[in-house]
Order: sequence, then structure tokens, then C-alpha cells
Amino acid sequence: MAIVLAVFAVLIFYDLKEFIRKKEPARVFVIYFLFMAASLAVSLLLAAGRRPSSPAQWIEALLKMIGVMQ
Repeated sequence: MAIVLAVFAVLIFYDLKEFIRKKEPARVFVIYFLFMAASLAVSLLLAAGRRPSSPAQWIEALLKMIGVMQ
């Protein structure tokens, strides 16, 4: 798991350096961090030996939470 974290840290550092040099707008940073956070979460789950739940399960849980499904 440490290797996964190290790889993500290097990628983020390298990309941020390029973003700052090109003076990208703030929305680029937000979108970038959302994608990187999702990728990191999935990678850490896979490294820990746990399969991440499918998007269908996420949607079902969300619908149950708001009361559409029982």
C-alpha cells in the first residue's frame, strides 16, 4: 500500500508543478483532485485485497437512503 501512496504522491506533485506553470484555472484543480481521489480510493481498496462496490450498489444505497426504495 505504501507503494501505491508513493506513486500517487509523485504523480500529484509532478502534475501540480505543470498546472501551476501553465496557470490553469481553479476548476481544473478541482476536477483533477476529484479524479485522483477516486483513483486513489479504488487503488487502496484493491491493494488491501477488498473489491470496491459497484456503482449499481452505490445508486441502490442512495435510493434507499432518500426513501425511494425499501
